[in-house]
Amino acid sequence: MNPGLIGLSVALGVALLASITDIRERRIPNTLIVTGLVATSALAVVGGWWVDALAGSGLGMVLLALPRLVARDAVGLGDIKLAGVLGIGTGMAVIVVAIGIAVVAAMPVFVWGARSGRRCRVLPFSPFLATGVVGCMAVHLAAGGG
Repeated sequence: MNPGLIGLSVALGVALLASITDIRERRIPNTLIVTGLVATSALAVVGGWWVDALAGSGLGMVLLALPRLVARDAVGLGDIKLAGVLGIGTGMAVIVVAIGIAVVAAMPVFVWGARSGRRCRVLPFSPFLATGVVGCMAVHLAAGGG
């Protein structure tokens, strides 16, 4: 198993666990974030991609923090922290794609909410981030990266 796939797998595991609590409680526990941070950071250091992991973490957090600058409740802090952890596990280029997939996957829900008059004030975004990581993993495996 190659290091990229291991990082994606750990990132996916963290995103899936975050999705469960985010859907149930509308929050992502800091204990999960810290555990994911330790696991992905250790993999990045041992795997030798720590520079890319650090850049991916920062970029992931910035990409999700930007909407929060416009509207405070646009993105939760747990989602921003989760994007940082996922960025460590996936790297800089992959986190951009994963967040792009997440935004595209979330659009129908936002549109439905707007059209039905049920504006989604608090939408758990971590399931969409997990979808983005799954999409990246599928491309990685399809490209022969298994």
